[in-house]
Amino acid sequence: MSRLRLLAVAAVLLGGLALPDAALACNGWNEPSMETQLMCIVCHERLDQSNSPFATQVKQHLVQWCAAGWTADRVRSTLVAQFGEQILAAPPKHGFDLLAWVVPGAALALGAAVAATLAWVWSRSRRGPPGGDAAGLDPAMDARIDADLAGFE
Repeated sequence: MSRLRLLAVAAVLLGGLALPDAALACNGWNEPSMETQLMCIVCHERLDQSNSPFATQVKQHLVQWCAAGWTADRVRSTLVAQFGEQILAAPPKHGFDLLAWVVPGAALALGAAVAATLAWVWSRSRRGPPGGDAAGLDPAMDARIDADLAGFE
């Protein structure tokens, strides 16, 4: 039985070495991940979610380019050259388009800072209840609550 087990382990290891990894076959990228980075310019959905003829054609090109060993940058630059930057699912991270990445984060940080400042100011401006002891209760109210609680015991 140990020979059978040894042969099974050897077969699994050799099979793993014989099958090329999809990412290695495509020079570090694969079709499913590239489809999430590209948009269908016809229906304005991500390529992996679109079934339009345009999306189908681009997916076929991705398979061909992967088999040809194209790099991810070459695929993106070829598609941008043909269809413009609207084919990219995310805006480029340079030039004026960098604002699309910076502004939302800056707006969130500014909103958090304003909320924290307002909370701090509000907590400092609060005063205790008018009259009463340090616990904030009126002595008459305190006696009434004690009497009511004594009725439950």
